[in-house]
Amino acid sequence: MPIRQRFDRLLLGATILLTAIGLAILASASWLLATERYGRPGSYFFTWQSATAMVGLGVLVVCMHLRTSLLTERRFVVGALIAGWALLLAAFAQAPVANTHRWISIGGLSLQPSVLVRLALILFVAILLDEARREGWPWRRLGILAGVTVATTAVSVAEPDLGSAALILVVLGAMAFVAGTPLRILAAPAVFGVVALVAAVIASPYRMARVRAFLDPQAGAAASWQSTQSLIAIGSGGIFGRGYGSGLQKLFFLPEPHTDFIFAITGEELGLVGLVTLLALAGVIAWRGFVIADRLEDPRRALIAFGITIAFAVQSLVHMFVSLGLLPPKGIPLPLVSYGKTEMLVTMISMGILLNLSREARA
Repeated sequence: MPIRQRFDRLLLGATILLTAIGLAILASASWLLATERYGRPGSYFFTWQSATAMVGLGVLVVCMHLRTSLLTERRFVVGALIAGWALLLAAFAQAPVANTHRWISIGGLSLQPSVLVRLALILFVAILLDEARREGWPWRRLGILAGVTVATTAVSVAEPDLGSAALILVVLGAMAFVAGTPLRILAAPAVFGVVALVAAVIASPYRMARVRAFLDPQAGAAASWQSTQSLIAIGSGGIFGRGYGSGLQKLFFLPEPHTDFIFAITGEELGLVGLVTLLALAGVIAWRGFVIADRLEDPRRALIAFGITIAFAVQSLVHMFVSLGLLPPKGIPLPLVSYGKTEMLVTMISMGILLNLSREARA
């Protein structure tokens, strides 16, 4: 079959449109928060996010034109993973931010290393899985894969950032499954991962409080406050919303309206129409990503495309499900919409890689 030479225009268009809409929503969700809680100009978060998005679009264009062989070159990928790991560990050497070690400050800029490591892991695991498949699933390759995965998730839990750890496990597990890893090999790590995550929840009182409140909101009214306010925001928006900028839940009822609950703010101000728009655009990005992965003939490139897409899709769905009260509260941002400089930049890099790979997909 002929090979596509053009970039996937639907993917590019959906990415740009979702970013633009996200910036508009962020401006409304964060204005009062910036002035009243942080003592900054009202446009503070919007300005930073806009600047990051512009830089991200530039990086996206660069990634669109990279040699695709670079993405599967072991030295480059291992170097990127080591650099990400160095930043991840360096965060523990700095003073905690909000009682966590999720961020590192470099030259006055705050970065979230776990987001960088997640993308590097997808590239690295794609290479390992392809090599393991070609060699008949030797334990040496699988041992390296298991060791890197366990070490990364363990550090994420120690930050503590259970959401990132769970996302990494789901993404890498899905990649291993579609790569054809025998179920007899995949079963034990899957069970271990689930048990480890459950143990991390049980060992943390505040996580257990959130789970109990999720299961019985009336019994844990304080712990279910965020979910309740999120549902109030979405419910009060109706079909067309209260109007852009007219939301009430961002007036310090929802603790993080510009990050963890920006989907709920969208529902309140833009109604069901706004929510469906975000869902549709995210759905188009995921759809095109899976199509690209399916049509790539090179297994490594296909795994990279699948890993990037499943990470975007799962992260988007988890954020939406939390806002809708279908999952316990967890600080997972909505890609291209929630505030977060590292998240925005890495998502743009990921989309650039997908667009690059789309040129090699079968038409």
